[in-house]
Amino acid sequence: MSSLWRGKDHLVYVKGSGYLIPLTEEYKRYRFEDIQAISISEKSRIGLAIVHSMGLLFFAGPLILVLSLINWETFGIGAAVSISILTLGALFFLSLLMRHLILGPVCICDLQTNLSRDRIRPLNRLHASRECVAAIESDIRAAQSGMTEDAEGKNSETVREADPREGERFSIPLSVVPTFAGMMAFGLGALATLHLESVVLTGMMLLVLLLVSFLITFSLITSVRKPTPESIRSLLWVMLGLLFVFLGTATVYLLISAVNDPVYTLDFMGPLEALTGVASGGGIGFYLVFVILSLGFFGAGLGGILNTMKWRTRIRQAKMVEKEPEPPVKA
Repeated sequence: MSSLWRGKDHLVYVKGSGYLIPLTEEYKRYRFEDIQAISISEKSRIGLAIVHSMGLLFFAGPLILVLSLINWETFGIGAAVSISILTLGALFFLSLLMRHLILGPVCICDLQTNLSRDRIRPLNRLHASRECVAAIESDIRAAQSGMTEDAEGKNSETVREADPREGERFSIPLSVVPTFAGMMAFGLGALATLHLESVVLTGMMLLVLLLVSFLITFSLITSVRKPTPESIRSLLWVMLGLLFVFLGTATVYLLISAVNDPVYTLDFMGPLEALTGVASGGGIGFYLVFVILSLGFFGAGLGGILNTMKWRTRIRQAKMVEKEPEPPVKA
């Protein structure tokens, strides 16, 4: 609902209120020289984790019960719909729980001036709040140290311009490139699986999916705890979202396939064979959905690699500028 914007010599806090979308907005402007303190206090994240876990158990418990009691020989459309709803609900709350744990500790952030003390609601995660404060601290100190008293007794202010060496404060985790490369490989492999219809290739892609899921989770945890460029973080979140959509779509497809042909429920090879035959037996709808998801995996991975290369160049240039010796001053 709310957001915080940074200008050359001030911050703008947009405080939104509403339901699902901001219906009203209140704007507050803080000049750097007026800011007296920014305080960050860590809170417990157990409460929100319990809420997400309860939602997960609400869907996962009945799902396990249905799967253990169902008669697969008489598997019908009613059972397929019930399992689909329970599975999608469980995946939804699992994604919320993973996001909550990946983002790290919860906090509250207050900004104080001589006129007010305001709660900055967008800064509600400890790592992100510390990163934000570290990014603006030097500008605040420079603005306040630049206030001097001139000869006429009036305040003259000098505000430091934004540092042109973009990328100086960022770092990129080592696991990011393997994650994006793995996602590209999975996207291409998924496209190949759709058209080659090989059970062996399908099994290999599921293993790659498991590996990529671990890499994405690890990269997100690392990028949240380090000052990583926001564009790279966003692509990692997009890929995690695509994985959950892929899992949900595959689950619904498998259940529909089991309704049409109960042989897919006999053993472990049944789901593999069903996923292998998406192009020929899944209809044009499922085929297009899996093609779009596969292209999305490949595009997100390729965009991530290109973005990483761009930011590594900026970071390298910033470090080179930082190491350049100052020119000698003529006596």
